[in-house]
Amino acid sequence: MDDSHPSDMGLQLPVALTGHVGYLAVVMGQRSQARFEVAMEAFELRPVHYDYLASLGEHGAASQRELADLLEVDAARVVSLTDALEQRGLVTRTVDPADRRRNLLTLTADGRRLLAKATKAATRVEHDLLAGLTAAEQDSLRGLLQRALSIR
Repeated sequence: MDDSHPSDMGLQLPVALTGHVGYLAVVMGQRSQARFEVAMEAFELRPVHYDYLASLGEHGAASQRELADLLEVDAARVVSLTDALEQRGLVTRTVDPADRRRNLLTLTADGRRLLAKATKAATRVEHDLLAGLTAAEQDSLRGLLQRALSIR
């Protein structure tokens, strides 16, 4: 069985791929996602848990609907995530005193501590992934992606 890699034999990805932003974004996303998932496993989190905790960490208390809209997930998904994170003591769910029909989600002290550790791990993943770029190039890439995706 031949264990050689195609690039070892002189084959290179075609320009139709390496020159296509969509292809490059998908490959970067796949690599980033795989490494991020491994980093979050150390905290018994899935990426969506991190997204949830980071959103509450930055915005403070939010309703389940607000969080669902922000993360672009179904409200039932937020309920399920909340159940799991609440069981671990990372979030609390309380009735909103201004509107008793809504639940407010808030990070606990344990949730804030775990988020801080997970954020450091996420930063290391990004640092390793973008190690071939200067700090200015990383900032430029981040800004261009934010503009292209209409974020911020």
